[in-house]
Amino acid sequence: MDLIALLAAFCGGAFGAAFGGLTAFIIVGIVGIGGVAAGMSGATFNWLGLIPFGSFYGPHIAFAGGVGAAAFAKKMGYLKAGNDIFTALVSLKQPIVLVVGGFVGVLGYILNFSFNAVFPGKVDTVALTVFVSAIIVKVIFGNHGLGDIFGETPAEIKKLGGRFSIYSTGVWIPYVNTAAEKTVIGIAAGGGAAWLTYVMMQDPAAAPYAIYIPFLLSVTSLIWLQIGVSIPVTHHISLCASYGMLISGGNLAWGLAGGVIAAFMGDLVAKLFHIYGDCWVDPPATGIAFTSAILFGILPLTGVFSLTGASSYIVPAGIVAAAILYSIVQSAAMKSKKQVEYVPVP
Repeated sequence: MDLIALLAAFCGGAFGAAFGGLTAFIIVGIVGIGGVAAGMSGATFNWLGLIPFGSFYGPHIAFAGGVGAAAFAKKMGYLKAGNDIFTALVSLKQPIVLVVGGFVGVLGYILNFSFNAVFPGKVDTVALTVFVSAIIVKVIFGNHGLGDIFGETPAEIKKLGGRFSIYSTGVWIPYVNTAAEKTVIGIAAGGGAAWLTYVMMQDPAAAPYAIYIPFLLSVTSLIWLQIGVSIPVTHHISLCASYGMLISGGNLAWGLAGGVIAAFMGDLVAKLFHIYGDCWVDPPATGIAFTSAILFGILPLTGVFSLTGASSYIVPAGIVAAAILYSIVQSAAMKSKKQVEYVPVP
């Protein structure tokens, strides 16, 4: 463990708090694209590892610092919502908020270092760190201790069928909520990311960066979300599609399946950890952590990535087909319910 990197992590966490979590994360996309361009042009400096994913700008440092500082600011009465990743917290004129962000950055560095040692190659440790650090923050600055991990489902949500019901008003992204919406965006963003990863894998100069560009482009697109445009959040989909390509050796079907799994996983973990509670437990990062664990840790044990020829497409095609079928069934059920509720009975 590097003490200088720890100092950088404190500064990075405070930086993320000062700018706000989402802005700090968008910087990852912008700086990362520059790093890919430099690497493809022959630069030998480890730009990606040390800057956008390093101990200052890394999501597990700067973004996590912004998340933790916002939760603290709400606890102290400086901020209206503890899950506010949009506000630049330096505007609160409370330096202690930035200091707390710095300590969360240090926590992020320690967690990521530990996860890399325990789960090498089995999970995206940066994403796992963003998730775990947010849960720790949620417990510390929440009002119910460990009970804040999942949060309490309000009575009005229970009347609508509970937190997992499609009719629940407790949602992460209202316009990407139904199975059909998640499937379509999973196929669109995941398919595009898989194709781009595949194309880059064919070029020796671009291949080392093939899994990064789709993710970084999706991260950069969050600029529009920050300024208030209702765009889909796709970086978890893009990255997991690229992970599917990587673990399968370039099988486009697995790239598509990875994107679809992530689209559903992001929404599932939002309902589990994020929506109920006053702390931002990032659904995309959590979705990446869980999906990467499936792709890198669990599925290889089944031997599905050793299949060749037409048989190598059966499982990923089945995953995508299951999502499409579920979308059709759910859409039909929702349409039927509306007809029962709103069509007058003679």
